[in-house]
Amino acid sequence: MASKKKKIKKELSQNAQQAENLFKELMKEEGYRCTRERLTVIREIYTSNSHLDADEIFVRLKKKGISISRATVYHTLDLLFKFHLVNKIDLGHKHTHYEKSYGVDNHLHIICEQCGRVVEVHSDELNKILEKLCEKNGFTLGSYSLQVFAKCREELEHHHCE
Repeated sequence: MASKKKKIKKELSQNAQQAENLFKELMKEEGYRCTRERLTVIREIYTSNSHLDADEIFVRLKKKGISISRATVYHTLDLLFKFHLVNKIDLGHKHTHYEKSYGVDNHLHIICEQCGRVVEVHSDELNKILEKLCEKNGFTLGSYSLQVFAKCREELEHHHCE
């Protein structure tokens, strides 16, 4: 079991490095400067196991002593989205969250409407349905990130969601 965890961790770090290398290439191709600050944004997202909003990224980087402006964080997130290296997701908090997308399987988020708990679910059945829907309408399925809002069992049992 420990070796499986090491293998997953190694794959994640490889994906992070590959995403960073791709970001550098795309920045150069598009004529953007690939600054140290911009690289810290992609590293923060790819080393995090959570869904972060721009302010959370800004605060995390500041706590690490990195000199960066909010504007640079927002602009970098826009570039990462443009290059398909992050997904924008709505977790019901009235602002956008970001998650890594390079090397990440398609998945959906189930979000408790009351407590805000987020669970990521990978579903082969959903993939097949979406592939058929895309094919039926003249498309080939690419990536997706879906959000489903529900009430979690824990909240229902404690009557917090009612």
